[in-house]
Amino acid sequence: MNVYVIEDFGALRSVRDDWDAAYAADPEASFFMSWGWIADWLAVRQTVWLVLAAKPTQADDRYVAFLPLRMRVHFDKARGFFNVVYLAGSGFSDHAGVLTHPDFEAEAVSAFTDFLRKKLSWTKLIMSNLWMSDRRRRLFLAAFDPLRFVHEDIEYLDKITNTDVGVCPFVALPSDWDAYLTKLSANNRQKIRRWLRKVEAGEEYDITASNDETFARDIDILLGFWKTKWAHRKGARTDDIAQHNRAMLMRCAQNGTLFLPVFRHRGRPVAALAILVDAAKKTMLFFIAGRDETYDEAPGGYLLHAYSIRHAIAQGYATYDFLRGDEPYKYLFGPQERRLKACSVTTRNGRNLGGVPDPRGLEAMRDKAFEFDKKDEIAVAERAYRQILAMQPDDALTLYRLGRLLATQGDHTEAARLFSRSVAVEPAGENAWLKLAHSLHALGDEVAARNACREVLRLQPKNEEAERLILQLALSAPRALTIAKPLSAQGEQIPVWMRPAPPVWGVPQSEIVRATARS
Repeated sequence: MNVYVIEDFGALRSVRDDWDAAYAADPEASFFMSWGWIADWLAVRQTVWLVLAAKPTQADDRYVAFLPLRMRVHFDKARGFFNVVYLAGSGFSDHAGVLTHPDFEAEAVSAFTDFLRKKLSWTKLIMSNLWMSDRRRRLFLAAFDPLRFVHEDIEYLDKITNTDVGVCPFVALPSDWDAYLTKLSANNRQKIRRWLRKVEAGEEYDITASNDETFARDIDILLGFWKTKWAHRKGARTDDIAQHNRAMLMRCAQNGTLFLPVFRHRGRPVAALAILVDAAKKTMLFFIAGRDETYDEAPGGYLLHAYSIRHAIAQGYATYDFLRGDEPYKYLFGPQERRLKACSVTTRNGRNLGGVPDPRGLEAMRDKAFEFDKKDEIAVAERAYRQILAMQPDDALTLYRLGRLLATQGDHTEAARLFSRSVAVEPAGENAWLKLAHSLHALGDEVAARNACREVLRLQPKNEEAERLILQLALSAPRALTIAKPLSAQGEQIPVWMRPAPPVWGVPQSEIVRATARS
């Protein structure tokens, strides 16, 4: 089995047909592993991601298995940067896992875990919301030797509500609505029929399914109710969660995979459900609800579920999935249970496989190191910058930032070397040239400092700081020889761009006049 890495949307789009074929064939596939959901999630979620795609042989023209992943960067002051890998979609999607054609399950899972162990750098692999049979899960975890890795199950008990969100109730639907109702208690059956008759009479109550013209409005209604109910628990994350949900629901609406019924009383919307529609698996999945918490005249949410189950049966669907959580109201509809078996795998030494950070996290590493820098956590920032450079020696931005940090600490010799490397990699780095000029000036190498200033002014003719420095260098030129030996006198090799241009200690009169006029 050959594993390939997909890391851009063009390549992801090119494998859609193979992905759809594997999805249709895999009995363990869930809507949250479908190409449409994963592609939309990756587009909406700003994250480092990759998809492992497997072919039986190099000569094959089709992929038969996929493992979508995302990666995050963390920093520990004792061990520095390390990476955590997640199943893509987890944390937002209710299910996540491996997608594979059943004929290639064992080979594909083995190939994916081999790749994870040998070709990715990570300290922890978190498989939250893991949707796998016991057989596939054992096959996956067997690749991680307990002598090298720690295996831990992830529990999902909400301690505030005592809800077990690892339980996934679902209703296996018959082909007939009346046949379904016979599975319910007599009281429940009568209640559903009575209330649906009131809705159908249309005098006070109404349930309408959103369409292309009303999706945006109705999604906002639903999420407005949701925010009111959950803001006290979600806190500062409330708006971000709502916006993420809105983006995904709008994409589902555009893709034809969203069913959104709204319950109204005398024209007032009081409840709404967002239900994902999986035509390939003949499943409707209840994803998120919103209800007016000030309204109690009719059981809006209860009625919407009954209405949606009836709709699913009428459309020939086989399953109505309540997704995660064993809330009592779900059991009014006669469900069965399945359970998520989430877990994590961690290296026993607590360090990345391979001993280095994964370069895919470079941008996040830069940001985190810069945060330490801005907070004046000098030693931590220096360690972070040096760890980045150990991974990417020619990262111009990190060379510049570490040089700037060292210059503020008075280490101009090392700073000048770092700035020199930065501008060698990125010659258009105006700020690095300017900092290089200052460090060279501090070291007494006035000629090289002046040449660095000229590069700044070539890139940005109106840089006033460079003009002031070049004027200062010009005015101090007669005493430069007595201040300190230039780098060349210390045996350092001066790059071509730093070598003096005649006159050695002078500056053309035009530059002095221009600098004086602007200072």
